[in-house]
Amino acid sequence: MKPASRRWTRICAFLVACLQLAALGQEPKGPPVEKIVIRHRGPAAVSEDLVRAHIRVRVGEPYTAASIDEDVRNLYATGYFRNVQVGAESSDKGVTLVYEVQGKSVITEIRFSGNKKYSNSKLRKKVTSKVGEPEDDRKLFNDAQEILKMYQKAGLQRTEVKPVPSINEELGRAVVTFEITEAPKVRITDVVFDGAKEFKQRKLRRVIKTRRWWMWSWITGSGKLKDDVFEEDKEKLRNFYAERGYIDFELKDVRFEQPSPTRMSLHLQVDEGSLYKVGNVEFAGNELFTKAEITGNLRSREGDRIKYGLLLKDGQTFTPKKLQRDVEAITDFYGARGYIEARVDPQKVANVERGTLDLKYSIREGDRYEVEKIEIRGNTKTKDKVIRRELAISPGETFDTVRVKVSKSRLEQLQFFEKVDTTNEDTRIENRKNLVIGVEEKNTGNIGIGAGFSSVDSVVGFVEVSQGNFDLFNAPKFTGGGQKARLRIQAGPQRQDYLATFIEPWFLGRRLSLSVDLYHRQLNFLSDNYEQRQTGMRLGLTRQLPRNFVGGISYTIENVGINFNDAYKTAYKNTVLLQEEGSRLVSKVGATLAYDTRNNLQVPTKGMRFELLPEVAGGPFAGDADYYRLEARATQYWNPGRLFSETSYWQDFFAGHALELSGRIGVIQAYADGDRGKRNRVPLFDRWYLGGLYSLRGARFREVGPRDVLSNEPIGGGTYWLGGAEYSIPVIERIRLAAFYDIGMVYEDAYSFDPQSFIDANGRLQTTHLYNDNWGVGIRLNLPIGPLRIDYAIPMTHDTRSSGAGRVQFGVGWSRDF
Repeated sequence: MKPASRRWTRICAFLVACLQLAALGQEPKGPPVEKIVIRHRGPAAVSEDLVRAHIRVRVGEPYTAASIDEDVRNLYATGYFRNVQVGAESSDKGVTLVYEVQGKSVITEIRFSGNKKYSNSKLRKKVTSKVGEPEDDRKLFNDAQEILKMYQKAGLQRTEVKPVPSINEELGRAVVTFEITEAPKVRITDVVFDGAKEFKQRKLRRVIKTRRWWMWSWITGSGKLKDDVFEEDKEKLRNFYAERGYIDFELKDVRFEQPSPTRMSLHLQVDEGSLYKVGNVEFAGNELFTKAEITGNLRSREGDRIKYGLLLKDGQTFTPKKLQRDVEAITDFYGARGYIEARVDPQKVANVERGTLDLKYSIREGDRYEVEKIEIRGNTKTKDKVIRRELAISPGETFDTVRVKVSKSRLEQLQFFEKVDTTNEDTRIENRKNLVIGVEEKNTGNIGIGAGFSSVDSVVGFVEVSQGNFDLFNAPKFTGGGQKARLRIQAGPQRQDYLATFIEPWFLGRRLSLSVDLYHRQLNFLSDNYEQRQTGMRLGLTRQLPRNFVGGISYTIENVGINFNDAYKTAYKNTVLLQEEGSRLVSKVGATLAYDTRNNLQVPTKGMRFELLPEVAGGPFAGDADYYRLEARATQYWNPGRLFSETSYWQDFFAGHALELSGRIGVIQAYADGDRGKRNRVPLFDRWYLGGLYSLRGARFREVGPRDVLSNEPIGGGTYWLGGAEYSIPVIERIRLAAFYDIGMVYEDAYSFDPQSFIDANGRLQTTHLYNDNWGVGIRLNLPIGPLRIDYAIPMTHDTRSSGAGRVQFGVGWSRDF
């Protein structure tokens, strides 16, 4: 036989063998299926058609065990059946298959037993299983876990909850009972870190949320072991050690010692490991830039501070976060120069001789790119130009990834989008890529209904409609233009406000904000003797200036009316104050120059805010009042922990503490020539007043300052000053405690700080003090409905016409109006 023939013979023999093996691997086929019968055990849970719809075996097809197994799995997967069995009855014509199904019993009642801590109605709120639904073991198990979590949060850690269904198969009904074995409440009496040498026990206790029981635990919720919180605590402990250079830290064991059924001490066995210091720092792969060029241009943010150069240098403590920030800073160095594909791989090598950790940054620089074009995707509502004007990068420029990040941050701050993504796409042009901005629109319209209460204006209710992405010229939707609009109605026994606001943040295509306010106010809380009405319009232009400055200019025209009640006019018909009755048209121009470096708008712990507020009314602007006003305000914020090093115990002790020092001064004076009646006086409604929640908290609203000689009614002054100090500390997440001191005074004339004379209730001539002051304590609550402040102030220096009693002041907001 020729070699070629022998080769083909072998190939054929091999193929035949493979086919025979494949045939052996196949399941042998049984007799044909003659008939399929469906039987229900107990009441039918579903129709026969639904059962047959999930059976793949067909009459006339060969019977196989694999197809029967698949049918059983499909029926169980529907969730309707507790039990599924398949039987086969043979005959001369084939096999009859009998599918016997038992439906899940319907829940007719849900009971609870053994529960003393919580009522049945409270437990039932945690149960998702419902009467009338099929009994589901998995769902019942999850319900039991939710009930168990409720007990664990209350400190009853060893409580057991077990769902027990009682099933009547004939009727297809089930009564489910959650059997609860309540454990006694266990309080954590001590938390001990065994093996801890580098840090004190009290410092480590402050790291975790699982705390010892103490006198205020009924408010803070501490002293209980909560499984989910404790798991978070383990991770916090690891991060704490890692960020202090102990990257080999291990939590070896956790022990619970329970000397009594209600008391427990928690022992955490820790292995701190060694402290790692940075040794040599090297760069590899950097062919375009030297090490000095790279490190000399690095910037990293640490908290609210900007640091330059590498954070990890020879001799410094190694931490994973600082390593990550250095990698990001090096990547940004290349990204800012168009090397968007640059990659930095940090390598850690233990230096046994020096006992340090050497670092090597391996860099793959890649090519330099420019922006070909910028594509906006996903903006179904917001106009392209609204997005593009926020971008810090343009087509044709270097593909600067740092400016891309700035652009992304600006778009996120608009609050128009659920998500903002930035990616790059290849183009046909070498070293040029497209920048793709992908956004996902979110709802920017809001309707709010609510109520408020304060010690100044009593109860108020409000309705507000706002649109954060408004478009005045896009009828009928009026959305997508990046403008803001708001309508608000606020009403109560002491005040009524109607306000319409429109803001165009890019007026005339520039980063210049135009605001328009239309308003009508009726204020009854200013005095018991008169009411004040204001109807007007305010136009404002505001611009962000360099170095944290903001400048603005505004024009306001309003009609202000004062109406005294009949009782006052009858009793004091000769008082000069009645000359203020009637309406005035006020036309004024104001300016604002503000400097703001606060690190947080709600509870600042660093920075300051300063405002200069000049204003001129009348004169060339017409109107019925001629006066000018000058006011300056300044507040400085500190956190005492900043005086200590990062690893100091005191920095942790003062975490969240805030010290606030504030000062204000203002003067207002009429400038009309000659005797021109009302025009030659500063209007009653624009003079300075002190007293109340937002100024001198130890005095009633507007109580401090000049008063009418006959009626003792506050008439305001031409000069005022106010100073204050407040120190607040966090107690728990939503509560802060504060101590404060206020001092200030109002004087009758402009540029005057002289005491004033007055007649007291006994008809004696008295002189005011140079100042009024008070001290007090307060609480700050961050409630779901909004922040609330409650202060109790005690006057120290005050005039005899003031009561001198302690006073409670409360209102919205954590910090006072600035």
